[in-house]
Amino acid sequence: MVMPLEHGGRRFQVMAYHDAIRYDGPALELAELVNDELGPALVTVTFADGNAGGAEVLLTDAGLPLPILRAFVEEAVREERRISGVGLPGPGEAE
Repeated sequence: MVMPLEHGGRRFQVMAYHDAIRYDGPALELAELVNDELGPALVTVTFADGNAGGAEVLLTDAGLPLPILRAFVEEAVREERRISGVGLPGPGEAE
């Protein structure tokens, strides 16, 4: 899964992948596109297989616009639910 994000002339990309370097499991990464080239990860979330709530957030020393960070965190929550098999709440249900 790859999801593009834009804000204030800056372009970002969210990518889900299997991280075999830090640990052997699913991960979600946010990176900025500069001159159509993907830069280094700004934020990475690693997910514990099948363990809702076991995600770890790895940050770098970079500033991010709030709408971009919000969109990334929302995508991380959806990815954690997908990995752990926890369904999304229905209409009118609290998260």
